[in-house]
Amino acid sequence: MSLRKTTIISLNYQGQSVHFDSGGWINATEIARQHGKRLDLWLRNNETQEYMAALARRLNTANQRDLIRTTRGRSGGTWLHPKLAVKFARWLSVDFEIWCDEQIDKLIHGEQNDWQHLRDSAAIGYQGMCDALNLTRTAQGKASKPHHYMNEARLINGVLFGQFKGADRDSMTPGELRVIAMVEQRNTFLMGQGLDYHQRKQALTAYVSGLLQPRIARGSA
Repeated sequence: MSLRKTTIISLNYQGQSVHFDSGGWINATEIARQHGKRLDLWLRNNETQEYMAALARRLNTANQRDLIRTTRGRSGGTWLHPKLAVKFARWLSVDFEIWCDEQIDKLIHGEQNDWQHLRDSAAIGYQGMCDALNLTRTAQGKASKPHHYMNEARLINGVLFGQFKGADRDSMTPGELRVIAMVEQRNTFLMGQGLDYHQRKQALTAYVSGLLQPRIARGSA
């Protein structure tokens, strides 16, 4: 199976990006670098070689290299088979091993693909909201600055989570991402009706209260 035919998914682990493909393969090159370790040394050590030989037999493949892929370009690096990825993660840390095993399980069973779809939908919703804001301000003869777009993102976070500041969407649940996309869409619609910021804040607060019972509660992000 070619890596090019799969979707690359970026997940967040303790503030660092970890890239998987939709089949659960992991980009081990970047992770080893982030931990200050050399992947080639791990691949060459006797314990890893013994494990790869046993895993190849278990998977009924004659070539251990079927457990490893090397790619170039934006997502370039050495990618490890899901079964080998967990063994590699254990070499880095037990906590990372447990997290990695959980993510691979979600990917293989489709849960992470659902999350990525919702994450993409929220991103598209945000872009549409920004486009609507820019069109509205342009029609009013006003220029749009970065802080205007940031204010809209904070508005969404504020009516949902009670905190008018940035939030890490990569750590949000599918339910939170789904509601964010809905609120972004409603905010875009309200802009089209000509409502100003304070009017939209009031309308969105009422909208969210009708969507969420009980209201979403999150800590600082």
